[in-house]
Amino acid sequence: MMKARITFIFILWFVVNCGPTESAPVQTDVIFASIGSRSLKLEVANNPSARAVGLMHRKEIGEDEGMLFVFPKAEYLSFWMKNTMIPLTVGYFGEDFRLLETHDMKPNQTTEVYNSLNPAKYALEVNQGWFAKNKIGKDAILILEKKISARD
Repeated sequence: MMKARITFIFILWFVVNCGPTESAPVQTDVIFASIGSRSLKLEVANNPSARAVGLMHRKEIGEDEGMLFVFPKAEYLSFWMKNTMIPLTVGYFGEDFRLLETHDMKPNQTTEVYNSLNPAKYALEVNQGWFAKNKIGKDAILILEKKISARD
């Protein structure tokens, strides 16, 4: 009886401790870019797992840092802020790297979804207010230091 109880406790402990854990940041490439008069250091999320995790569980990102999400083709995009602890602004860009629109996103919630109004191939997440603070608006061009593509 004692052996069965110990086995049960071990199995219970194993099941509890092997459950889902907090997502660790996915390994991403880093590139440099510019838009308007600002330079940016960007992590590149160009595969499904990197795009799914994004900036989740981060406590901060630098002032001129962000994450560039790269998709295989232009389509209507939707972002949310599940497990994302910092307020962000997402900018949606067309295939020509032209800024289509921006949306301020509230941290750590799943009730709001931030949809692109037009098909976009790229999405850039930066600290909330970054585009407005730097006077970067619609039709600004994102210039990347090197060519990047989606890996699906």
